[in-house]
Amino acid sequence: MKAIIFTLLFFIGISSYAQDDSEKIEQLKIAYFTDELNLTSKEAKRFWPVYNKHDKLYNELKENKWKNVKSRLKDVKSLSDSEAEDLLEDYMAYKKQRVDYREEFIKELKTVISPKQIMMLKKAEYDFHKKLLKQYQSDKTSKN
Repeated sequence: MKAIIFTLLFFIGISSYAQDDSEKIEQLKIAYFTDELNLTSKEAKRFWPVYNKHDKLYNELKENKWKNVKSRLKDVKSLSDSEAEDLLEDYMAYKKQRVDYREEFIKELKTVISPKQIMMLKKAEYDFHKKLLKQYQSDKTSKN
């Protein structure tokens, strides 16, 4: 019953994503992950600071490193071998940093939730983004 109510609220909330969309999505994500991981209030108090810290790190990495690599990929066919080598090094540094961040995130998560909940988080993240994309595509189609 709880899952049905949440799913209904999820789609109602997402359908109005144009108004404060990032804030609403964030609230829905918090509710969804908390429910999917069956977090107690004590676990949630310890989980969310760790999750938010690492989410911020990933976003900063994406903004600072990935954006630079991605922008240079547009002209990849015209790069010299030396420029391509530099781009490849930047790409590999970005990927390595992501792995390092993920390993640290898992290490910290293990101090607040169980390994099973960590894997449930991975599934919840995947499912949440899938639902979000599906709802976005549905909203976009209905407006056209």
